Amino acid sequence: MRFRTKTILGIGLLQIALLVVLLFSSMEAMRSSGQDEMARRSDAVARLIAATAKDALISQDYATLYALIAEVRADSGIAYLRFVDDDGRMVAESASAPWAGLAERRYPIVVAGHEMGAVFIGLDTRALSKAVAVSAWRLVAIGATGIALTALFAWFLGTYLTVKLDRLRHAGTRLAAGNLDTRVMVEGNDEVADTARAFNAMADRLQQLISEFSESEATSRAFSEASSDWTWETDREHRVTFLSPGFFQATRFDPAILIGRRGWDVASAEQPTEEAAWIAHRQDLNAHRKFRDFRFWIGVGKLAQWISISGAPRYDAAGNFVGYRGSATNITGQAQAATQLRLFSRIVEQSPVSVVVTDPEGSIQYVNSRFTTVTGYAAAEVIGQNPRVIASGDTPQEVYASLWGTISGRRVWHGEMRNKKKSGELYWEDATIFPILDDRGNVAHFVGIKEDITGRKAGEAMLEERTQLVQRHYESLRALSDIAALPHLAADDLLRAALDLGARHLGLPFGIISRVDGDTYTVLHHVAPPDSSLADGQVYPLGDTYCSITLSSNDVVAIPHMADSVHAGHPCYSAFRLESYVGIPVSVRGQRLGTLNFSSPAPLGRRFDDGDVEFIRLLARWVGAMMERELSSREVIAAKDAAEQAQVGIARQARKLKEINAELEQFAYVASHDLRQPLRMVASYLALIQRGLGQNITDEMTEYFGFAIGGAKRMDSLITGLLEYSRTGRGEKPFEPVPLDQVVAECRMNLEVATSEAAATLTVQDGLPTIAGDWNELVRLFQNLMGNALKYRLPDRPAVVSVGWQDEGSEWQVWVRDNGIGIAPEHHDRIFAIFQRLVTQEEYEGSGIGLSVCRKIVSHHGGRIWVDSTPGEGSVFTVAFPKPE
Repeated sequence: MRFRTKTILGIGLLQIALLVVLLFSSMEAMRSSGQDEMARRSDAVARLIAATAKDALISQDYATLYALIAEVRADSGIAYLRFVDDDGRMVAESASAPWAGLAERRYPIVVAGHEMGAVFIGLDTRALSKAVAVSAWRLVAIGATGIALTALFAWFLGTYLTVKLDRLRHAGTRLAAGNLDTRVMVEGNDEVADTARAFNAMADRLQQLISEFSESEATSRAFSEASSDWTWETDREHRVTFLSPGFFQATRFDPAILIGRRGWDVASAEQPTEEAAWIAHRQDLNAHRKFRDFRFWIGVGKLAQWISISGAPRYDAAGNFVGYRGSATNITGQAQAATQLRLFSRIVEQSPVSVVVTDPEGSIQYVNSRFTTVTGYAAAEVIGQNPRVIASGDTPQEVYASLWGTISGRRVWHGEMRNKKKSGELYWEDATIFPILDDRGNVAHFVGIKEDITGRKAGEAMLEERTQLVQRHYESLRALSDIAALPHLAADDLLRAALDLGARHLGLPFGIISRVDGDTYTVLHHVAPPDSSLADGQVYPLGDTYCSITLSSNDVVAIPHMADSVHAGHPCYSAFRLESYVGIPVSVRGQRLGTLNFSSPAPLGRRFDDGDVEFIRLLARWVGAMMERELSSREVIAAKDAAEQAQVGIARQARKLKEINAELEQFAYVASHDLRQPLRMVASYLALIQRGLGQNITDEMTEYFGFAIGGAKRMDSLITGLLEYSRTGRGEKPFEPVPLDQVVAECRMNLEVATSEAAATLTVQDGLPTIAGDWNELVRLFQNLMGNALKYRLPDRPAVVSVGWQDEGSEWQVWVRDNGIGIAPEHHDRIFAIFQRLVTQEEYEGSGIGLSVCRKIVSHHGGRIWVDSTPGEGSVFTVAFPKPE
């Protein structure tokens, strides 16, 4: 039924119901009102008649009663009247009898409180009924007219609303069909227009929401395709029935490997999930419970993926479980990051070095187990504390200032500190401290990497002590070699030169050779600072000199700091304030002549070692031999008559001097051997320590070991070269013909590796001469010269070395030419002195002995050697050998 029909019928039925209710209500009201009016009027008439008829009824004057009846009936409203006495007998009545439609009412007649009778009055209700009927018909006519008008209005209203609603209905249909541009025309300003406006607003909002939803869906689809998430569904048997496209995007696996299978059927066996986790997960599935972030591996080998799934049960309309629906994500990257984080945590915690992390204010936030092992502090004892908790007070404030200045500038600081353990024990640590920056570039933390180097420091101290000892032995050997190599000067000059070398070697500025006669001390030879008043020939009481101690001991007396010794009260200390002293008796011809001593007004700063003692012993023997030779020489000159005996004495002294020189050479050999032994021991133990550290050794420690071992090896090489230098030219083997072309050939073969490494061109001129000489020394000579030519080359051009010769009449000149770094003219003579180097050890390795050995070899062969060179262009070393007569 249409809305319009429903509206008309509804309004019509409502109007009819209202009309019926109104009609009956009105008729009842009119009837009731008429009856009330008639009753009022009959009551008034009855009271009047009763009052009038009271006396007539008492006197039984019935004629008066009839007259009263006639008078009352003149009123058309009273249709019937009758009187009865107190016994109910009629005493008078109107002529007309009662009829239908007559309403009778009884009223008593009371006299003095006694009912004397009653009057009955009949009211004619026909007029009233007629009036009521007329009124009812009028109401019916009015109601019918109203119903007709209402039906007409209802039809109009229904038609008006139906048209508007049809427009809304058709617009809604088009909108539902997808025509989002559909709108309803708004007419007027009534409720229907408001409804049309609301519909249009709804359509606008719907169109906007659909547009936003489309954009959101596109964004979501793009995000889904780009993200590592996907959706999935399973059936009631937990078999996978659906995988969104994101599965392939996230895992690069064919969805077919999962469709129709359960998750635990495709889980990776190479990286299995714990059985307890699978059991709990399957219990959740069987109980149809929601689950979140269950993780397991799929795939094998490098393609294995770690995924996380979350899901909730699905139910049909009847409430039956039909499977699961959920989402999943590929967390392989997270797993790898977590694995790396755990690995990093283990590395830090198990690191062999201490790791300390502080906040920007320096409050400790973390320490690893190595820190607690080294310091003795538990982590809880230092967390929140400042690193000063382990400060010993021995580290200079400048170090801390440098540290904070460096790390505050966001740079890495490296240095050494001496700290204190919880037990109070001091220890050394090598620290590297650097800042950690946050995403905004601000300092978030400071990290300290600290290595306990107490053992290394002790080793370095021991190595330093050993090195100093080796250095002292080396210096002793060098000084003795220099003394043995002194040129043939006058005895006095030789002795002063020996004193000077000894004073420089020992680091004591005063050196004296004295003669003691009884209690008299005479200075024979001396060396002293320029401002000193000491002079040869000065005489002192023996008791006022430290030599009184020396002569009483008859051996070496060495006192590094007199004020701390038992001799602090000696008169010499009070008179001259000499703090350090070393002396030894000197004997000539078996008789004690005096002393050899060295001293200084300052403490030595170290103890005199065995090398110092042995050095001064040998020097005293040499001095005694020199003085004995001088004495012998003077005796020969003074006593010509004893020339033959003097010659014997001189020969004897010469033999002794030769023996002394031999002993010096032997000492040099023994000392070099004794020096090389601890050097080899140092190098060997360092190598053993290096191997023993194994994987725990750091790059810095490796560098330190390289420095130490390399230094020991260089020292060994230096000692070997010094020994070679001391032996050169002392051979007693007679010269023999030596072909220099064979010598150079052997040198060329010995230098084959060096030539190859330098990528050098080495040429030799044919016809090199044959000279008289020592084969081994000549090989050393030319191998040194050719080796230097290969070594001191320029890095930017290939080395070119040539060996040539020419006949210069009385001599043969053989040269070695190179295109190396060259030598400045002012150094042409200096380079042939022992231990003279023009370049640093870092640039070119060497001992500074090679060319001095060459000069000694050439001198031994009666020749000469010189160099012609230009810096940057090369050098020519020329050796001139005299021809045999």
